[in-house]
Amino acid sequence: MPTCEILCNVLSADVDVKALSAKAATVVAQLLSKPLGYMMAYVTVNPSLTVGGTDAPAAYVSIASIGAVGGPKNGVIVAEVTAFISRELGIQPERIFVGIRDMPASDFGHNGKTFA
Repeated sequence: MPTCEILCNVLSADVDVKALSAKAATVVAQLLSKPLGYMMAYVTVNPSLTVGGTDAPAAYVSIASIGAVGGPKNGVIVAEVTAFISRELGIQPERIFVGIRDMPASDFGHNGKTFA
């Protein structure tokens, strides 16, 4: 069950969070070669987000997956997600951070049970 959490400080009036969530789910599912049906994505707009001491447009994207991440794959994921966020939200790439976690199947649950 891959997840994509997007935190940005772009004003919510300027962001269609439902459309952005759906687009992000598709992009990340493709990057991870995971079924879209298991993909979870959401966008949180928080005007208090600062990067480098300023509140200029910025974003943090957190991606978690059971496998499909790590090593050289992460470079591709970070590049593609950064380009996507920059294009969709108009944020400069140097103000976008991406965190990637490989989750053990025993630490991720769905429908009342873990994936282990």
